[in-house]
Amino acid sequence: MKKIDFHYNVPHRLRYACLVARTVYRRGMSLALWCRDERRLRDLDSLLWRFDDLAFLPHVRAESPLAAETPICWSTDLKTLSGDVLLLLDDELPADWQTEFGRFERIIDVVSTEPSELERSRARYRAYKAAGVELAAYDRKP
Repeated sequence: MKKIDFHYNVPHRLRYACLVARTVYRRGMSLALWCRDERRLRDLDSLLWRFDDLAFLPHVRAESPLAAETPICWSTDLKTLSGDVLLLLDDELPADWQTEFGRFERIIDVVSTEPSELERSRARYRAYKAAGVELAAYDRKP
């Protein structure tokens, strides 16, 4: 893991994830989407199918037999994911985050404008900083 990009002040976290997915896909890279919340990922899966009528974003669950040939995969199990970019949609860090995140070239941590989410994102930021990870912050306020 070279660095972690914080995208904050995101009005709608899952819609923003779809925009990132589209950008990563168009650049010919693979994307892993991770969150421990199964419902959040199901909502994201549904949104990926309908958020842009003119864009097809091939995506599957990481446990699918088609995952190896699909550029966008999602899972609640971080160990099953691989790709060029890891998009974090969870509110907490996994215990083994340094090892698991180290498998990806780029990490994007998405933070909405929800007050409770902001507080948890600050805790993640402090953990990254304490571990010596290079950090970049991008304000996505509309």
